[in-house]
Order: sequence, then structure tokens, then C-alpha cells
Amino acid sequence: MTGRPICPDKPPVVCFAGDDYWASNPHSRYHFMHALHRRGHCILWVNTIGMNMPKLGKKGFWRRVTGRLRSWSRWLRQVDDGFHVLAPIALPLFGNKILETLNGSWITFQVRVAYRLLGISEPLVFASIPSFADTVLSLPNSSLIYYYSDKYDSHRHVTAREAIRRRDKLLFEAADSVFCVSREIHESLRNRRPHVEYLPHAVDFDHFNGALKRVTVEPDEFATIRRPRVGYFGSLGDGVDREMIHHAASRAPDLQFVFIGKVLADYSELESLPNTHFLGYRNYEDLPRYARWFDLAFMAFRQNEWTYNCSPLKTKEYLSMGLPVVSCPIREIELTLADVVATAKDGPGFLSAIRHQLAEDGPELRRTRIEKVRDDSWDARTEQMLRHHSGAIPPEKAAKLGLGG
Repeated sequence: MTGRPICPDKPPVVCFAGDDYWASNPHSRYHFMHALHRRGHCILWVNTIGMNMPKLGKKGFWRRVTGRLRSWSRWLRQVDDGFHVLAPIALPLFGNKILETLNGSWITFQVRVAYRLLGISEPLVFASIPSFADTVLSLPNSSLIYYYSDKYDSHRHVTAREAIRRRDKLLFEAADSVFCVSREIHESLRNRRPHVEYLPHAVDFDHFNGALKRVTVEPDEFATIRRPRVGYFGSLGDGVDREMIHHAASRAPDLQFVFIGKVLADYSELESLPNTHFLGYRNYEDLPRYARWFDLAFMAFRQNEWTYNCSPLKTKEYLSMGLPVVSCPIREIELTLADVVATAKDGPGFLSAIRHQLAEDGPELRRTRIEKVRDDSWDARTEQMLRHHSGAIPPEKAAKLGLGG
């Protein structure tokens, strides 16, 4: 780290992320940043500080604390040529204006130090969480993208909701362009200002679809799990509708329910069933090796405003492997993937949909699902984002940034 510009040919991109780079499986922000890196942009990823403090005594609390401490210990690290990750040492202190101001100043100071060390002056900024609004707006940039991967102020765990809404409004109004991952979020925002675009999730198609040929041997953990296997991968927190899954699993002992992910809430009732199998966390590289042997994949989230507006990344990851998919009602899926994803709103409907999808499944349907998402690459989606963004800023800025090229 010499203080020289980290990107001599194209301007750097600074991502104020909603994820911990070191502890989270890749989300859309990760894929966008790596696509921009492939295009020749150098990247500074700024780890999330979150939107609320974890609750002492809640399952997973100490895991979150130790994970955050591990990330802080890295502070600023290079993960690839021209790709750095900063883990600001800070807490999501919202709701008290004095603490908010002190915390924001401390975060901004750390980011300024990283800018100085890496030679960053006026980057393209990609903000993907409202928590960083004060820092983002106090630092120079050549242009600003604000990205809605979710409806942030509807998150069930946000306690200082007004503080998050204020920051969300600041970024929404200040950004040169705004991108929304779901049609529902886009519809709620598109008439409030210019340059608000719908930008749906893509998929790492080769990573997931390639496992169909690449993986020929089942993981050892599947040796004692009979078929059909009804599978899910992702976090297992309070947002999952455990009652709906329990209804189906308890009434269908012939179906084996497989869960891959960190258990962050009380799943004891589900774990007590003989046909449920909790395999724990697996990293992103390994997910296709397991999902390859699912007979059906599912998503079962509690119905609330967050779920209604969301767009789960795993939907297209499941489909890229040709799997039948059953989901709770999610507006984005109903509008864009209803022809390849079945939905159910309660336990009886969930079990019925699983039965029907398994009975109807076959090679032709699997090919249809795969073709539905084959061309939704992250490189293509990044090009689309840059093309829209270049139309939202002055031509001389777009030319200087090399956008769309």
C-alpha cells in the first residue's frame, strides 16, 4: 500500500456493502464488484456495519460477535490485484444523534485513511445499504449509484427505523442513478425522481449449472438421506416460516428435508423430526455440490413487507440446475418466474405444491428451467447497470469513467 492510485486505466469503484466480505456467501453486491473488477476497475469493498445491534441472548449472537471481531482484525486487506476489503471498526449505533454523529465521523475517518493508502480520490461509489449515508455523502465521488437489494426500512430487526429511513432518503435523493432489484421496489420509487431503474438479479450460471456435469458423486452426508430430497440453502433465521415447513415435513415422512446454512434461531421442533437433516454451513464454492443432489428446492419465508418486496438470489441458482422450485408468495417471482416456480402460502399448499412438482418433473421441464436463466449473467447485468448510469451523468463524466465500455 503505497498511496499510488490503485487503478491506472479505469477509475476505482468503492462499494459500501450490505455484506461482510469475509463472513457472507456472495450476494448481488459481491457479483457486481467482481464483474467490475473483470472489466478493469479496481475495487474497494467497505464491509457492512449493519442496520441494528445484535441482541444479547439471541441464538447466533456470539457467532456474530466473533465473526465481526475476525473481520475487524483484518481491517484493510488485499484479496486480489486491485481488489481491497476494508472492515471499518464500528457498530450500528442508530437512534441516538450524538452517538450517530460520533460513529459516522469515526467510520468516515477510517474510509479516508483507506482512500489515502490506496490513492483513491474521486471514485464511482456504489452504495448498497443506508447505514453508510453520512460517510458516503461526506466523501468526494465522481458519481454515485444507490442500489436497493431489499426494502431496507422494512427489515424486521431494524429498531431505529426512522434513522434508517432518513439515511435511505439522503442516498436516494443524492444518487445519480438508483437501481432496484425487484419490480415492487421499482414501482414504489420510479415516479419520485429521474433515473430509477429496475435491475433484477442475475446468476452465476456456470458455477451452478456446471455442477450437473462436474459433480458425479454424492457428498458423504447424503449417503443416509433417502430420496426424494427437498432442499434449501441459505441462512436459517427467524425469517424462515418454520411452521409451514413443519406442517409439510411432519405429514410427509417419505420426503427428506435437507437444510444447508447457519442456524440462527430456534429450529428444535424441526430438528426433532426424523426426516429433517441440518447439514450446517457450506461455503459458496460447495453449494452446487450439494444442491446437485436435491430433487426439489424451496423457499419458505414469513409473509411480511420485506418478503413481499424481496428477490431471493437463490431462486435463479436453483433454476440454473434445473430443479423444481416451490416458494412462498414473493411478488418478484410471481411477476417474472411464475412459469417455472410454484408458490404456496400455507402448510397444506406447500406440501401439495411439493407433491405436484415432484410428480410432474422430467427432463423437458428441467431444460425449460435452465434455459429461463441461462443468459442472466452478472457480466451482462453489470453492463446494463453501467449503460443506464452513463445516461444519468454528464457525458464528460461518463467518458472519464469509461462507463459502458
